[in-house]
Parts: sequence; structure tokens; C-alpha cells
Amino acid sequence: MFQKLHPNQVVLYLPESFEWLILRAGIVHRLTPELEDILNNPSHYIDSAEFFSWEQFFTGLLITMTSGHEYMCYNKRQLTEFYLQERNVQRILEAMEAE
Repeated sequence: MFQKLHPNQVVLYLPESFEWLILRAGIVHRLTPELEDILNNPSHYIDSAEFFSWEQFFTGLLITMTSGHEYMCYNKRQLTEFYLQERNVQRILEAMEAE
């Protein structure tokens, strides 16, 4: 209802998942060389027998990519300080604008 009353004040943004957005922002891109291809062609990588949703896939991918890197180790329940740094927040916002 608010959107109908104030269309210039509300923008809906529906990414595949928050984890997909983090990966798209390039914050952890150096951790896997095929990340760009995964993001551009997710259906080539996501096995529906293994993952109920693309969100599960991208969450698992981000967790796997960042494990062993304590400062950026991804946890869906609580973001580490790495993801809250101003430059990383800005990169996520820029990734949203680019879509």
C-alpha cells in the first residue's frame, strides 16, 4: 500500500539472495577463479537434487569460499566486521545499482 501511495520512495530489489549480492559485489572474488562464470551462468552449477533453492547454493558457496579466512568467514546468522566495513557496504550498494 505504501508503495502505491509513494511510488518514488519505495524501490523493490529482489536479488537471488543476500549471499549472491555479496558475491556479485566482488568482495571475495579472488578466492575462486570461476566465480564470475558461476554468477553469470548459475544454472550450469546448481544441482536441484542437491540444493532446494539458489539461495542455499549461494550461501553454501560463500561459506565454502570464505572458510579458512577467519576475518571474512561468512556466517548467515551474524556478519563479521569484514562485511560491515564502509568500503564493502559501498561495494554491495554499487552492485545493487548495477543490476
